Amino acid sequence: MYPKIPRLKAEALVTAELNRGTDVNWWIQGSRKKSEPPLDELMKKEGNKAYQYYDQLAKDIERTVSGLSPDLQKIIHECFWGMNTYLDWTTIGTIYLHVGVRQIYAVRYNILESFAIQRGISF
Repeated sequence: MYPKIPRLKAEALVTAELNRGTDVNWWIQGSRKKSEPPLDELMKKEGNKAYQYYDQLAKDIERTVSGLSPDLQKIIHECFWGMNTYLDWTTIGTIYLHVGVRQIYAVRYNILESFAIQRGISF
């Protein structure tokens, strides 16, 4: 889902803008065009919960991945967002880390645990 987050953030902004009340008296002002507020201003809206959620999600994913070893970072980028997104964890362990099923799932669990800690989830 990580590569789709920028699009989801943009959709949240557009949806919020479309749902905002429209001026039913636009025709009274004549041919003067309304100026659009800058995109930066829209992004900083504190009331847009969807945008905030996706923005925080992206930051938490980036912090989690940046906290991993360089080898694991490379594997995560390649196997989740790159050319090898079709690989399962067993194959990733065999090809990239040369470890068995039990060890690769321990690595996976540690990555998910780090992400949960970033998100403030305790279990």
